Amino acid sequence: MGSSVITAMRQLSPFMKSVAMAVVITFGMLVLAPAALAARTYDWGFIADPALSVETKLSMAVQQVEELLVTIEKRQADKQAIDTEREALSRLKEEISQLDQAVTANFAAIDQDIQDKELPAVIQQRQDEMVAHYRQQLDVLLNLLQSIETADDEKTLKEKLKQTQGHLKDKKHKRSHQPFDPDNLPNQPLKPNKQNKPKTTKQLFRQSGLFDNPYQQVTALGDFTYDQLIGADDPAYLGETDEIKLTQAIHDQAELLEYDPVKIFHWVRNNVQWLPSWGAVQAADLTLSSQQGNAFDIASLTIALLRASQIPARYVHGTIDVPEQRFRNWAGDFSSIEAAAEFAASGGIPLTAMITGGVISKIRMEHVWVETAIDYHPSRGAVNKAADSWVAMDPSYKQYEYLQGLDVIQISGIDPDQLAQDFIDSGTVNEQEGWVTGFDPTILQTAQTQAQTQLETYIQDNLTNPTVGDVIGGRSTIVKEYPVLPSSLPNRIVTEGARYGAIPVSLQQQITYAFSKDVLGDMNDPITFPWARLNNAKVTLSFRPATATDEQALQSLLPEGEITDISQLPSSIPSYLINVIPELKVAGVVVKTGTTMKLGEELDFITQIRFPHQTQPNRTYKVIAGSYLSVNVIAGSVSAQKLSDLQTELEATKLILESNDQAQIAALSREEILGDMFYAGTLGYYAQLQALSHMAGLASKGHYQLAAGIGTIGYEPNVNYFFGFPRAIQPGGISFDIPFIYNTADGDGRAVLKKEHSTQIGMISSVLEHAVPEQMFASQDLNDGRPNAISSVKAMLIASSEGQRIYQITQANMTTVLQNIHHDEGTMNEIRASLNAGKEVITHSSSVSVPGWSGAGYIILDPETGAGSYKISGGSNGGSSEDAGFIDFVHAVIGQPGLLIPTCSLPFLEQTMKNFLDTNKAILGPAAPTGLTLLTGGVVAESAGGFTLLTAIKLSIRNPSFLVGNLAVAIKIMLINYILMSLAFEIGILIGSAVSAATCRRT
Repeated sequence: MGSSVITAMRQLSPFMKSVAMAVVITFGMLVLAPAALAARTYDWGFIADPALSVETKLSMAVQQVEELLVTIEKRQADKQAIDTEREALSRLKEEISQLDQAVTANFAAIDQDIQDKELPAVIQQRQDEMVAHYRQQLDVLLNLLQSIETADDEKTLKEKLKQTQGHLKDKKHKRSHQPFDPDNLPNQPLKPNKQNKPKTTKQLFRQSGLFDNPYQQVTALGDFTYDQLIGADDPAYLGETDEIKLTQAIHDQAELLEYDPVKIFHWVRNNVQWLPSWGAVQAADLTLSSQQGNAFDIASLTIALLRASQIPARYVHGTIDVPEQRFRNWAGDFSSIEAAAEFAASGGIPLTAMITGGVISKIRMEHVWVETAIDYHPSRGAVNKAADSWVAMDPSYKQYEYLQGLDVIQISGIDPDQLAQDFIDSGTVNEQEGWVTGFDPTILQTAQTQAQTQLETYIQDNLTNPTVGDVIGGRSTIVKEYPVLPSSLPNRIVTEGARYGAIPVSLQQQITYAFSKDVLGDMNDPITFPWARLNNAKVTLSFRPATATDEQALQSLLPEGEITDISQLPSSIPSYLINVIPELKVAGVVVKTGTTMKLGEELDFITQIRFPHQTQPNRTYKVIAGSYLSVNVIAGSVSAQKLSDLQTELEATKLILESNDQAQIAALSREEILGDMFYAGTLGYYAQLQALSHMAGLASKGHYQLAAGIGTIGYEPNVNYFFGFPRAIQPGGISFDIPFIYNTADGDGRAVLKKEHSTQIGMISSVLEHAVPEQMFASQDLNDGRPNAISSVKAMLIASSEGQRIYQITQANMTTVLQNIHHDEGTMNEIRASLNAGKEVITHSSSVSVPGWSGAGYIILDPETGAGSYKISGGSNGGSSEDAGFIDFVHAVIGQPGLLIPTCSLPFLEQTMKNFLDTNKAILGPAAPTGLTLLTGGVVAESAGGFTLLTAIKLSIRNPSFLVGNLAVAIKIMLINYILMSLAFEIGILIGSAVSAATCRRT
């Protein structure tokens, strides 16, 4: 299948392979021309922009002064003339003086408003302090600029230039560039720890701090008797833990299984698939919903169902031997035992390969299984009256049948050899200068149309109620069903190390948050959660007024009377008047607060992930006070039940908005509107990332597992600064900052393809960072237009359409190429640091724009591992949108930019909520399961409401640019050695799209 293409592509030079990835990122839509060199002219269009406030203009003018001073310094060092720059400084001085008059008048108006509304004295004090600070700093700047203008000798000029730079140095004029470490890229694959060996004696478990828990207690429990079995009467074996919450879903499933331990064991074994990772990650109800998890997660679900049935149960942590052939099947249809072992070891499982006759004969690994106190003799659990035995069961271990799926090449009629040649011939690659240009996007678009049409027709005509496995491939458990429990575990037990009623902290995956750090970089006042507690939960970071005085001041900023239109809300507020407190909430409950800060200041939001086998470095994201963010905590799976519950909550909110009941509307909180909407974005993003990444590897035997998805999705205001202090905040945008850690492997153990699969996953993640917000806030009628969002991939696409060159930069060519790149200082510093650290960078030459945003997209890659960072200007590892279609709704809910008091009575809220629900039914509908659950071979069911084969595919179809982009990415990845051995990615996209469309038509 495409073997000649594969051969040809393998012969390409390393440069050609790397540069061609730029084509991947720009969706193959590169019609480029040489970028024009910027002339040394200084015209500031923002001065005349009526959409900008005078405060914004003044802040931008001061930034221009600082940039001019840097330019002058460089030109002086090169012995070049600076007359043009001095003249530009003089003109800026005059512009600043003019703007100062308007700013001073605005200060006076605010002062009058404070007095008219009789606000507390502390508010007037903050006003006076800000005015005094502004006046002193601006007067010094104007005097220095005047002295530069009049300096008549070189010595005086240099002195005044230096003084002016010193005056502006370290004074914030714009939002900080996000912290970045090129040696710790945010999208990162896990690596195996060769020292993480399995413990083979009970003594070794004890030396590691792993002891039996709880200690024996004697307590009577219920009607079920425990007289014959020591320890079975301990209440810990029936209680809840971090991972075992006896939710309604758990009780319902236990009832469905008739509280029968035999049926519980077999149902879990036959329906819940094993993920090769280590440590408690998912709570029992998430594992129930997703029907997949690691050994800890599956044990937690089994124990929860048993405890809900009033049957005592506990974990057993030990070491087992698994024959190599069975381990390869269990871990995911690996042909290489070394690759299978490395995949599991990267997931943190302590293991070692056992050699017999010079080859690996078995894998020795730590494992977790279940013991339950039941009536075993003589019925082996079939009759359960009085517990007489602790019976071992391992529902996580099973063997699978692997399904091949359709042959997309044969069905679609795509000729990969000709497609490859046509596309390559349509463009130009300049290896010497490191750029590409001129590729014809219609070649890929035509191929997409042909393939999708043929696949839809084939599925419609030839498949009746197909399973997902029939269509795209996957795996299905080889079912075993017996009337009694097994007499022993399916694999040899090397040692039983410890038994737990609750999983020890050291074996839990954990997440820690803090709002600041000390001089040594350690977190101040951190709060730590077991990952299972927060996994898939609604976690938010927001800000509230610090005192009643601050709330009163905020209320005073709202217009009087009924608000009926967005234009009535202020477009800017004086943030220095308001103090706020950051709050971290879980399911609407405050779990952590920070110290008082000014509205518009930056909060260091610090996150740390701890796996049982390693702790990740701290990550800091600078959040503007006044933001409202959904905090992502996702690993392993996305819960279909959470999506269904969220749909119900959002529908209830919509009904309140439609009711015109002002009391109910006034009672709505930001948690119920913004919180739920951005939470939907979190779940939707990761559902699509999981499904698309999994599909991308199916045909190519590429394996993927999400270990930890963090970061934030939400609203962040813009800030104007006056000489280091936030002066005002204004409407901002929707921001996605999404780093994640994952595990990946190639089934045949090919290191180059493992790296390329990592790169492919990064590209998918970047596409979603603009596609998901566009999906979330689109009108149901796509003809009405789609909001614009930005991501690194989208920026490349825009740059290519404007005729910019796309550069691939390495240490070898950075000296010559960087002079052709014209991005902001923070971006350029980050690019240089990454190149100096041995990374590769792909970017375009100059800024691009979407409504409300201007900047650069750039991708930083580790050439050894495929780890990456998919970034936009400002340093965010994600995407952004300031399109009015996004912001009006958020602006209205918050009340004004950054305002912490909701104003939910605006008429358009109802329609916006309706559009949101209609647009997002694919991810919120109760009948819509997540992609990875479906990939286990479930039947494609039909219902009155229609059916979506994959959440991601449904949304892809509704977003043509996303679908085209992914198809183009798929084809180009195949062509330039990013999945050389197959057409796996476009197989997943095209078949998924076709099945989804065809099935919807049938309903």
